[in-house]
Amino acid sequence: MSRRVNLLEGDILSSMIKMSLPLMATAFIQIAYSLVDLIWLGKLSTDAVAAVGCVGFFVWIAQALTLIAKTGLSVGMSQAYGKSDKEGLVSILRSGFQVNFIIYVLITLIFLIFRKNLIGFYKLDPSVEILALEYFDVIIAGLIFLFLAPALSTCFYSVGDSTLPFRISAIALITNIILDPLLIFGIGIFPKLGVRGAAIATVFAQFIQVVLYIAVGIKHNEIYVKINFFEKIDKTFCLDILSLGIPICLTSIVHALIGIKLNSYVASFGAAAIAAYTIGAQIESVSWMSAEGFATAISTFFGQNYGAGQYERLREARNKSLEILTIAGLIISSLMFIFSRQIFEFFIPVDPEVIAIGSNYLKINAISELFLAYEIGVTGMLNGLGLTRYPAFNTVIFNVMRIPIALALMPILGVNGLWASMSISSFIKGFVMLIIYNVLRNKTDGFRNNMSKYVSRVKSVV
Repeated sequence: MSRRVNLLEGDILSSMIKMSLPLMATAFIQIAYSLVDLIWLGKLSTDAVAAVGCVGFFVWIAQALTLIAKTGLSVGMSQAYGKSDKEGLVSILRSGFQVNFIIYVLITLIFLIFRKNLIGFYKLDPSVEILALEYFDVIIAGLIFLFLAPALSTCFYSVGDSTLPFRISAIALITNIILDPLLIFGIGIFPKLGVRGAAIATVFAQFIQVVLYIAVGIKHNEIYVKINFFEKIDKTFCLDILSLGIPICLTSIVHALIGIKLNSYVASFGAAAIAAYTIGAQIESVSWMSAEGFATAISTFFGQNYGAGQYERLREARNKSLEILTIAGLIISSLMFIFSRQIFEFFIPVDPEVIAIGSNYLKINAISELFLAYEIGVTGMLNGLGLTRYPAFNTVIFNVMRIPIALALMPILGVNGLWASMSISSFIKGFVMLIIYNVLRNKTDGFRNNMSKYVSRVKSVV
């Protein structure tokens, strides 16, 4: 299809940029989903926002579990595509969707059976707990679409098409934006459903994504509509998917747990610190979401070219990628540091305490922004090669280290000690990722030999 970017031939830099721009835009769309819900629910009631916020953690867990099949499909399919291995491509695709479905069934059963216990963990006021359960019930009913959409989008990313998933995500977001106020407040012919309406809008938008992927698949005779997913499970390929994806999944879950702990530290410094952190994290997300989009393009590039045995293109792509990440990281870091106060004044013009705390947040994190870009970008390179466990170990270890670093620095620096723990962690993670990449490259002769000793898989398709 013409939307596909040829990553196996031609100019490396232009290919990666063409691939990455729609991916970056798609990443911002994912952020917009939660923001749209919060904007409308904030107009409904504080209880509604609190209820949805509590369910948000369990949604995060479900999204983390989707990364197992998504990662396995991305690595396996891109490498098989690079090698022109049609048989391997079909086996990986079938196994990835089978694993995805099994995980969906298990997490859905857990959520259904323990829904009251899970929400009860927060010890919410009865009124908030009722709202949380209303929202959670709808989300559980629509989990199948939450699991299918990422897997289907990966079928396009892995062959170099990032434009179609962006268009489909944009349509789904617009659907969500339109339905949110209609279903939350009961405008026109629509009933007033409150938080349940917000959940229905989100699930319906995800349903639209899946329908569009199926429609496109039928129209263009895509491979995923031609496969019989009910054939006997190939244990070897399924284990391959799990071994590739579980490290990424665990990284996301640990990040969520660490985030909860750090939020409790922030709360101890008062409402101004909470507001500064909430806004600051959203501002900073512009940087890391951009890097995430670029990293997905890098991962696909490395997967395809590794599968095709084009090792020199891997070396060139690594150098070009680091140049882009360095320039982008330095620019964003400089903007965050120099204009930190002005940025916060734009969001909170009348609260000098929040502006002061938030300005420090941006300045302190600006110091490590370049290495945050390195961490995310190099992770994409290694993931594309099937070396998923090494970035995962690095991220988990140093994200956990944020807690003791924060505890050591907060008595000295106050809330700035908490910001410093995040910045120090990001700096170390990026620095270590560069070392890990060079060590693995040297041990494998530029990824040519002995890869089976290091790759996070049980079956090689290349």
